[in-house]
Amino acid sequence: MKIFREIVRVIKQFLFLPKNITNFFLGNFFNDYFLSKYKREYSGSLSLGKKVIIYLLFLENGLSKSHLRTLKYFIKEKYSPIIVSNKPLSAEDKDRLLKKCWTLIERKNFGYDAGGHRDAILFLSGKISSLDNLILLNDSTWFPITRDDSYLNFIKNSNLDFIGATSHYGFERLKLPSNREDLKKTINFNYNKNFHYASYALSFSNKILKNEGFLNFWRTLKLSGTKNIAVRRWEIGITQFVINNKNFSHGSFINSKKIAHILKNFSRDTLIKISKESIIEHKALKKFKEKFLTNLDSLSKDEIINFIIILVSRQIIVFSLIKFLIEELNFPFLKKILFRFDKECSEKTYKIIDKLDRDIFEEIYTDIKNNKSLNKFLELN
Repeated sequence: MKIFREIVRVIKQFLFLPKNITNFFLGNFFNDYFLSKYKREYSGSLSLGKKVIIYLLFLENGLSKSHLRTLKYFIKEKYSPIIVSNKPLSAEDKDRLLKKCWTLIERKNFGYDAGGHRDAILFLSGKISSLDNLILLNDSTWFPITRDDSYLNFIKNSNLDFIGATSHYGFERLKLPSNREDLKKTINFNYNKNFHYASYALSFSNKILKNEGFLNFWRTLKLSGTKNIAVRRWEIGITQFVINNKNFSHGSFINSKKIAHILKNFSRDTLIKISKESIIEHKALKKFKEKFLTNLDSLSKDEIINFIIILVSRQIIVFSLIKFLIEELNFPFLKKILFRFDKECSEKTYKIIDKLDRDIFEEIYTDIKNNKSLNKFLELN
């Protein structure tokens, strides 16, 4: 089966090669000179301050209360929003957004998030070096789903130049254990070439913003009409730009490097609960989880922690341990895609939102109810 998947992957790469080559050499020209005539920039009601958030939208079902709550939250914290819509807006939604931003940009969805953030950053280029803080956020998550300011407080107090909410691919990917003995193997964490901070929420300090390399990164970033390539180039690229510049510090609100240490503070019974409540979408990983769940009661605390780390190493922490992150670590984000995976993932995620404050739950519930791709595995009233 693995050989078959590899053959399919190689065939796909070959078939998409002409398109990918064209995008690499002509993608930016296509965006900057052809699609630019379709781009619209509008001045909003708010003034430009020292802190800016670029909020990227792709409104499948129009503007919702949850989008507006995100904007209100940042406005309350003295951020000036630049809103980028990668999809045409209705007149009503446009009017509502203009009241909540400094600038609104409507554009074609070329380059996906990378293209949208790039257009906004280049629009801001003359002023960016004077900002104290810049946050990039997209609407792939509901935020904030908690009442406190833990995320922004982390940005203010950490003294880090580059901050993500979570990170990906820091843990080495070992072969899935087939027996208990394999659970004792250490899984190392390192800042390898694929390591990156997740692009749904990123924060930059003035030290980065005034560095010439930052704007140069965005000017020269190769856009693509292929989603995984577009995301990989900028998501991994911006992280590696920061890491390779030894003058910049970096970290994340949820530090995966310390997750094993954090888990040691919980009881064995709680660790078993965390294991059972993990959300897994990949079929092979599901089989691995089901196999070892039957023997969890006989495992030591350290073996259970290793079991959890294996899950995180194979499926990103913002999916696999999202219930634990929200309920125990006060994590304020929830990825919408969790409702799109399968019935089990959807039902487990629904149980999470059902425990949130009722007004936050109602906003999320309305979004789910109005979006077929989010409610297809649920039975809602």
